[in-house]
Amino acid sequence: MTSFRRPSLLEEKISARWAARIILAAGICGYIAFYTFWTLRNYANFYMFGFDFGIHDQAAWLMSKGVWNPFVTISGSNYFGDHLYWIMYVVVPFYWLFHSGKVLLVFQSAALGLAALPAFLVARDKLRSEWLACGIAWAYLLNPYIGWANVDQFHPDVFEVVLVFLALFFILRRRWWWFLAVTVLLLLVKEDVALLVFGIGMWVAVLFDRRWGLITAALSAVWFFLNFRVLLPVLGGTGSLGAYVTMHANRIPFGGFTGFVRTVFTKPWRIVATAFARDRWAYYLQVLAPTAFLPFLSPSTLLAVILPLAANALATFHYQQSLHYHYGTLVVPGLIVAAIFGIAHGSVKLRRVMVCLLVVCAALGLWLWGPVPDSRQDAVWVSADPAFSKSVHEAIKLIPDDAVVSVEYHLLTQLDHRVEIYEFPNPWHRLNWSNSKDDSAQRIARVQYVLLTDFLDTTSETTFEQVEARGNFVAIYHQEGVLLLKRARAGS
Repeated sequence: MTSFRRPSLLEEKISARWAARIILAAGICGYIAFYTFWTLRNYANFYMFGFDFGIHDQAAWLMSKGVWNPFVTISGSNYFGDHLYWIMYVVVPFYWLFHSGKVLLVFQSAALGLAALPAFLVARDKLRSEWLACGIAWAYLLNPYIGWANVDQFHPDVFEVVLVFLALFFILRRRWWWFLAVTVLLLLVKEDVALLVFGIGMWVAVLFDRRWGLITAALSAVWFFLNFRVLLPVLGGTGSLGAYVTMHANRIPFGGFTGFVRTVFTKPWRIVATAFARDRWAYYLQVLAPTAFLPFLSPSTLLAVILPLAANALATFHYQQSLHYHYGTLVVPGLIVAAIFGIAHGSVKLRRVMVCLLVVCAALGLWLWGPVPDSRQDAVWVSADPAFSKSVHEAIKLIPDDAVVSVEYHLLTQLDHRVEIYEFPNPWHRLNWSNSKDDSAQRIARVQYVLLTDFLDTTSETTFEQVEARGNFVAIYHQEGVLLLKRARAGS
C-alpha cells in the first residue's frame, strides 16, 4: 500500500499575488527614491559632515587608490583600527567609476530599501501568504529607526540589515551553505555583529540544526575574540587590547570592559538596574512600539536577537539610546523577524489582524519619531542660500586636487578625496583627533589652504585668530561668508 505523508510547511504551495508584489516593489522603489533624493540634497547643500560621512568617503577613496588600511586624516586614525568595516571593499570598485561621495549615499538608500525584499521572503515562508509578507515588508520600510539610519550621514552598518534578513531566510529554507556564506559576509560588516550572530547560532542549534547552529555560534565567538584581541589593536596601531579598550572605554559601563565583566559576575543586579533605568524606557518604547510589541509573542526568537538591543541600552554613549542615529541596524531586522515568528503562532484570521496592527504601529511610529516631512521630529531638509553655495564652489575651484587643506566641518566632504585633509581647527588644535602621539607641527607645516565660513564656533574662531595673527596665510577669496586662505610662507 502506498503511504502518504503530510507536506511540510515549506512544501505547501503559496499562491502568487501579483498585486502584493507590485505594492512591495512600489514601496521599495519609493523608499529608495525618497531617501536617495533627500540625502543627495543634503550633500549638495553642505549637510554631510566630516564626522562621519567624510571619514568613510576619504577612506573609500584611498582604498580605491590601493591603500588597504588607510590613515584617515579627518579622524586621525587608521580606518580599520577604529571599526572593522571590511564590507566597504564592496563599494570601492564604484569609486573607480564615479568620483564622488554620492556613491555612499546611493548605496545606503539602496541597501536599506532592498532589505525589504528578503524581509518579504522570510515572512512569506513563515506566514504562507504574500499579502501578509507585503505588510511585513512595508512595516519594515516605515520603521523610524531605519529612516534615521538612512539620514544619519553614512555608515557601513546599513549593510547589516539586508544580510540579517537573508541569513534568516536561508535558515527557514535549510540552505545551510548559503546561510554560512551570508553569515560570513555579515561578520565582515563590523566587529560587533558577532553578538547577534552568536545568538542566532544558538537559536539555530536549539530549533533547527544543532551542528550548523553550533558552527555558527563558534565562528562568531572566535571572530569576536580575533577582532578585539588581535585585529583592532594591531590595525589601530595601539598594539594591545588594553590600549584599544581604553580608547573606547567611555562607551562601556562600570569603568570599561574589565569592570563590566567583573560586574556581570559579582553584582549582576547592577546590570539589570542599568538596563531598566528610568531614562531607558523611552528608548525601549520608541524601538518596540513600531513593531506593535509583537516580538514578545516569540520569546525564543526575541532572546536570539536581543543582544544588540541590550548593548545599546547598557552603553554609556547616549547616542546609542536614540533613534536618530544608525545604532538600530542590527536591532530592527532582529525584531521584525521575531515579530514574524510571533505572528505565525496565530490563526489565519488573527495573523491578518496582527500584520495590519504592525503596519499601523510602524506608520504611527514614523510620524511620532521618524525623519519624514511633517512628522513630530526635526528632520533636516536643507536648502543652502544660492549665493553662499556659489561662493563655496568658486572657492573650491581655487584649491588644487592634491593640496593639503583644513576645512570647516560642513564643507569638508566636498573636498575629502585627497590624501591629507583636516577638519578645522585641526591640525592646530586637536579636536576629535585619535592619534595623540602624532607630530602636529609637521602636519601644520604641510597645510596649504584653509577653507572656512564666517560662522565659526568658539574653538574654531579662537584658532582662526591665532592662525591669522601669525601671518603665514593670506586671504585669496572672501565672498558671501566664505573665506579661503592660502599659505604665503612656511611656519605654523
